[in-house]
Amino acid sequence: MKLKNPFDPKFGKVPQIYLGRDKLVENIVESLEDGTGPYQTSMIYGLRGVGKTSLLETLIQSIYREASNKIKKALNTIDGVKFSAFGFEMDFKSSNSQTTHQVLLEEMLKILKKNDQSLLIAIDEVKETPEIVNLASIYQIMVLKEYPINIMMTGLPKNVSELQNNDVLTFLLRSGRIPLEPLDAFDIQFRYQKSFERANKKISEATLMRMTKLTKGYAYAFQDLGYYVWKHSTDHITESDMADILPLFKNDLYKNAYTKIISELSPTDQKFLMIMAESDNDVVEISHIRKQMNKSSNYVSQYRQRLIDSQVIIEAGYGKVSFSLPFMKEFLLKAAEFYNIGK
Repeated sequence: MKLKNPFDPKFGKVPQIYLGRDKLVENIVESLEDGTGPYQTSMIYGLRGVGKTSLLETLIQSIYREASNKIKKALNTIDGVKFSAFGFEMDFKSSNSQTTHQVLLEEMLKILKKNDQSLLIAIDEVKETPEIVNLASIYQIMVLKEYPINIMMTGLPKNVSELQNNDVLTFLLRSGRIPLEPLDAFDIQFRYQKSFERANKKISEATLMRMTKLTKGYAYAFQDLGYYVWKHSTDHITESDMADILPLFKNDLYKNAYTKIISELSPTDQKFLMIMAESDNDVVEISHIRKQMNKSSNYVSQYRQRLIDSQVIIEAGYGKVSFSLPFMKEFLLKAAEFYNIGK
């Protein structure tokens, strides 16, 4: 029987091969279930395509799987609240929705507390909007009243930072920060190897190593490259197969991830990256960037740190940086004129 392609590069979906986050999920779930530890208020952040939504959905599945029928029935007795397979649904009419939300939430939490259960509020791709600020404010009140409530939010590094620094949400600065780092190279190579072995697809050690290096630990790249190699190979994955799929792989990175990542950066951030891209070297001296920008060390260091925090670049030795994502240099050089990058 022909096996289904196990790699899935779609955004916002838990892939069949969910790599490198098992221990993190286990630690968070244990902390939430025990009611101790740093994850009562958590912020998951990282670049587009690093697996924030997948992690959040996995956590929700892990925690709500434990909800008993007794709890569901008790929650359904609250006027205006319905518990379904999709979570909590609220249906009410009120001239003051903020007050009603807070009252309903508190009624739910009273039932959960009585039954020794807790509530997890999960928000994906969070931004500093009035609705999110309002929800976070209500959440803080519930925490102060010692109700069993947790909140977990995912977002881009910039958006998470803006929310944490909101004047009325300073408590978020003490939240558990969960940066999604690059996937481990050994894990990537092992999963590629085992996946191809199950399908009786032969692949050399050298080709496996090349695939692993091409991803640079980027979760989206891991799924996308695996998807194309699986799809376009027969019983033997060759270098010719790799050459055929590389343009497809690059196009997906550029179109589905990098265009959006770069567009969300400031013009000065973009200029910093363009200087890196136009350098003859993959590892670029900060002194070279400072010279090209004609700015002070403090000024350049500020943008260097911003880009490191945004996970677009990494430190590559003392006073040196390099791109964190595969083919980002090539993308910037090709896209500079199309998108007016760094101008």
